[in-house]
Amino acid sequence: MDASWFDGHDPPPRLGIDTCIHCGLCLTACPTYRTLKIEPDSPRGRVYLMRGLADGSLEPDATLVHHLDQCLDCRACETACPAGVPYSRMLEATRGQLARRVRRSSPARLLGGFVLSHVLPHPGRVAFAADLLRLGQSAPMRALLASPGVEPLLPEFAKRGLATAPPIPPRHERALERVYASLPHGSRMERANGVLVVSPPGPPRARVGFHASCVMEAMFSHTHRETVRLLGLAGAEVRLPDAQTCCGAMHAHDGRRDEAKALARTNVRAFADGCELVVSHSAGCGAALREAAHLLDDETAARAFSDRVRDVSEVLEELGLPAPTRTLHAAHDPSRPLRIAYHDPCHLAHAQKVREAPRRLLRTLPGVELVDLPNSDWCCGSAGTYHLTHPAMADEQLRLKLDAIERAAPEVVIASNPGCLLHMQRGLAARGMAVRIAHLVDVLGEAHPAPGAAAAR
Repeated sequence: MDASWFDGHDPPPRLGIDTCIHCGLCLTACPTYRTLKIEPDSPRGRVYLMRGLADGSLEPDATLVHHLDQCLDCRACETACPAGVPYSRMLEATRGQLARRVRRSSPARLLGGFVLSHVLPHPGRVAFAADLLRLGQSAPMRALLASPGVEPLLPEFAKRGLATAPPIPPRHERALERVYASLPHGSRMERANGVLVVSPPGPPRARVGFHASCVMEAMFSHTHRETVRLLGLAGAEVRLPDAQTCCGAMHAHDGRRDEAKALARTNVRAFADGCELVVSHSAGCGAALREAAHLLDDETAARAFSDRVRDVSEVLEELGLPAPTRTLHAAHDPSRPLRIAYHDPCHLAHAQKVREAPRRLLRTLPGVELVDLPNSDWCCGSAGTYHLTHPAMADEQLRLKLDAIERAAPEVVIASNPGCLLHMQRGLAARGMAVRIAHLVDVLGEAHPAPGAAAAR
């Protein structure tokens, strides 16, 4: 046997590679295999490739790298696997080795790397990037970008990114502090020792840390505020430490393991004190936060942190919201129920194993008819930055998701992950489908509207 191609810096676990029993149950769960029917583009095939690198029998040529890069890292194979192969951990560690040691470059990868390393970990830069995106959405700038002299110069990933982004409000309208006006009478909001604390009117039923999620904060500021409001309505004291940072999910997916570890350590420290749980409203972020213990080799503080991470649906269900004060209904016919379909984000269903809590919350809402979405846990194709770097495969997965939505015929589709929201909204608009895409928190908030402005302190 030849020496392993992997070096000693954070290689994939050999035990994980050897756990695969080659049964093939993962094949039909895999979006790339369902599309291409090619063994190297299946989880089993990629495990073979990783084993070849570990044994030294394979070198990372362009073909091998292509097959590993084409994985969406959706983790559906882990749900299907009877042997418990830690596929995502193996893949991301392998990508980490490739990122350090194999030269790979493209405009999308270079720009994505810059954003991951120099923008997302810094809240001020994220806010500035959102300001620039808002500028790009202005009528004069849209006209300029669409002009014959400029449009041909834009790379396809840039056009796609601009088409995917939602309308960005002005910075002052994105501020989380605006939630204060919608809090119940007697609520308090104060900043002390680098932590923004939002307290309910009475004694808190729980003290929870809220991981802000850089993408949610920049692009879905209303959902961001509604999350804090609903947690308060359920009786939670919500704490947002200034020291928190990006979850590192996209860094890990891209093989930037050292950066992901540094971000994980920052978040572990930021949420070390003052909260019983750490709440996420983004499926990808929540999965990354729960993986902090593994990423940091089960350090004691990291394990304690990961064990406290919960999706917002779990916390709202556990604490209990008051009875809804508004009955929902179809937009154009108040006599009919509002048909809602629930899409399972990959990193909520497969990574965090959270499937039923969101559905149970939706079933509590008067006037809602929850309809089944065929293959609800199939990946929509967004997969972080994947829809920018692999647009053809991403669009094929999106086509299948839109076909399923057409069959279910809902008025609203719930997707509690920013990537899913953006990717599916672009697809729905392009197909001309009159279906609204919304976060779970948004619909819960509509059934629990704010009673009025909080009294001034």
